[in-house]
Amino acid sequence: MELRQLEYFLKCAEKGSLTRAAEELYTTQPHVSQVIRALERELGVTLFRRTGAGIVLTEDGERIRFYAQNAVKNTALIKETAKDRSGTTLRIAANPSSRLAFLAGEYFSERMAEGMALQYTECGIEQMMELVQHRQYDLGFLFMPENKRIAFTHLAERRHLHFTTLLQSDLVLHCGPMSPFYGRDSVEPEELNECECIQMEDDFFSLEELLLEHPMYRSGKWSLKKLIRTNSDHLMLDMLRTTSLCNLGSYWLRNNGEGEAFSRSAVKGFENRITFGCLCIDNRPLSAPAEEFLWAIKAKL
Repeated sequence: MELRQLEYFLKCAEKGSLTRAAEELYTTQPHVSQVIRALERELGVTLFRRTGAGIVLTEDGERIRFYAQNAVKNTALIKETAKDRSGTTLRIAANPSSRLAFLAGEYFSERMAEGMALQYTECGIEQMMELVQHRQYDLGFLFMPENKRIAFTHLAERRHLHFTTLLQSDLVLHCGPMSPFYGRDSVEPEELNECECIQMEDDFFSLEELLLEHPMYRSGKWSLKKLIRTNSDHLMLDMLRTTSLCNLGSYWLRNNGEGEAFSRSAVKGFENRITFGCLCIDNRPLSAPAEEFLWAIKAKL
């Protein structure tokens, strides 16, 4: 089986016509038909059903299209990886953070003239571990609740990943001017019962799970009202600014460039319970851009 056959198959499925597929592939309809017939013989299935209006995928064709799309996509990624042998691409995976995104953009803008490229993806810790383990990303920046440190360390060691602690943070409540908590230096854990929040998407390492250390939250008698779940830091900032919703997170948000638009109230009893740090492959030297960016982050801290 050749990659070209899969590309022809996907184009035919997209266009619903051998003739239109041939036009976009800059070849002839008989040639496209020949390629599809050869693929069908090799796979032992019928991929398309002919109709008066063109062609439609059979049930077997639908299943195979899913795998063909992944095969073509992964081949393109392999080619891109092979092209980038200069070590000038910085690949960062991070928990959603407006401040870290700003610092990554700032670092990149200072080095555009040097020909550096940047790939920046926001995700949860579990996905981040997989991306760094498989060397799709150089560095992972994350916020880890201390009550999950043992589990995190175990998973990192199994994946041969190394974690470096960069900063300890308190658990804090972020809120805007419309929130009743705005401007307060601290809040008691019981005040968060029924507090309406916007939180990041559920993850085994979600920061709000620190509250489960408190017996009332652990028993389920108290809880946050998580009205919005998102992986968008932009949406979170907008909701904090324009609604009474709060966010339970870390002190990292204090330098988000929004001036005094938000206040941060420390949750009493949860001081130094969040670790901000960096994830990379154990015993593998970082690329020059990755090492330089990590140094820049440490300098900012």
